[in-house]
Amino acid sequence: MKNSIKKFAIISLFGAISGVLMFFDFPLPIAPSFMKMDLSELPVMVGGFLLGPIASVVIAVIKVAIKFVLKGTSTMFLGELANLIGSIMYALPASIIYIKLKNKRRAIIGLTVGTILSSLACTMCNALFLFPLYMNVFHMSEETIIGMCKAIFPFIDSMTKVMFLSVFPFNIVKFGITSIITYIFYKRISKIIKKVID
Repeated sequence: MKNSIKKFAIISLFGAISGVLMFFDFPLPIAPSFMKMDLSELPVMVGGFLLGPIASVVIAVIKVAIKFVLKGTSTMFLGELANLIGSIMYALPASIIYIKLKNKRRAIIGLTVGTILSSLACTMCNALFLFPLYMNVFHMSEETIIGMCKAIFPFIDSMTKVMFLSVFPFNIVKFGITSIITYIFYKRISKIIKKVID
């Protein structure tokens, strides 16, 4: 019972930290300015590695809820939805792979799979409904989006190229950086948290 309470408290704490980290975002030079990089996935992944796949999903939900409560939405919930999808597709498969056999090899495999799957999922979601909804809500044309990306990469001249030469690389970089940080610092963090749980 005490362990369950402690785990719930840690999940809540990780969710809160993750939500706060969402405020410290910044654009990357390979994507349109409305796509922002942050390190809010770090507590989601650490929580998933430490407490399991379900914990990672709960932390991701708490993260988005906290951001929404404290700041609201400037994208009609589309940004928050995209963030949640990316978080779950990143941490869930990675933590499933790692939790079965906790070693460095499984951590690397899990983080790699999570990075690739989340990047593909985010690209597909953006292509199929998030970008179309975003353009409809904010009355933007495809040409406007293409123009924003063309200013970065002159050879981008279609929405297909926007997705595969801007959106996909953006997510690879975003989740890849988080994976590297997770791999470097996870063991140190986990030792501290395990002492609290035990």
